[in-house]
Amino acid sequence: MELLHICVRRTLPWHDEAAVAAALVPELRPRVEVWNATFNLRYAAFRLRLTQIARDNLARIENAKLTRLEEAPPGSLVVPVDDDDWFSPEIGSRLLAERDSSLQGYHWNPYILEAPRHRRRWPWARGRLAADTSRYTCGSNNHAIRNLPELTAEILSHVTASRHFDANPRRVKRIDASLSLQNRNLGSRSTLHWIAPELTRGGLIQTFRRYRTLYDRLRLPREFVWAKPSVLAMAELMRELRLR
Repeated sequence: MELLHICVRRTLPWHDEAAVAAALVPELRPRVEVWNATFNLRYAAFRLRLTQIARDNLARIENAKLTRLEEAPPGSLVVPVDDDDWFSPEIGSRLLAERDSSLQGYHWNPYILEAPRHRRRWPWARGRLAADTSRYTCGSNNHAIRNLPELTAEILSHVTASRHFDANPRRVKRIDASLSLQNRNLGSRSTLHWIAPELTRGGLIQTFRRYRTLYDRLRLPREFVWAKPSVLAMAELMRELRLR
């Protein structure tokens, strides 16, 4: 039976805090120190919980398998993803039904779940259609690529994938569906960077409260009801995260 292969990008060993500390890029290290001094759950432990929530989501996907990229069968359809993002349980069935031997890739509506960066914005998963708001056709987890040697770089980098998709429109297909959510959470590297040029305890606490409100009050539209278990798990995690 043909399967869709979900390939999680390389990440840090969140279960080993010492290894995480040694592997952090220099600009992130002081921000993690502020986190660890602010919350009862240390940064590595929080990120580990995020991966567990994501793995629970992946376990609900039909006709798909979590696979290391180097173990994915040649020619199979693979979906790259970060270790904290989510998919619709129907993504496997939907993409396999779209399979065409003349195509190299597929992409669909990219959505991001994140707290508003400004107080007046409603905390919702804002649709980011690439043609309107993003310079990248392929984001964190809204594309699939055939596992071919000549496409390895595209599988490893969404930026490279975007360039390839844009340059070869006849070899890729856009699917009008909401098959994934990028969970840009409090522990995301991008979040910790945009809070402030130099992260402070006060700035981190303010953003923490926005994220706690986001998961508690979020009302999912019909096309995203599949994400409810993951949203509830994130709400529980944010309740467990407390100030020191």
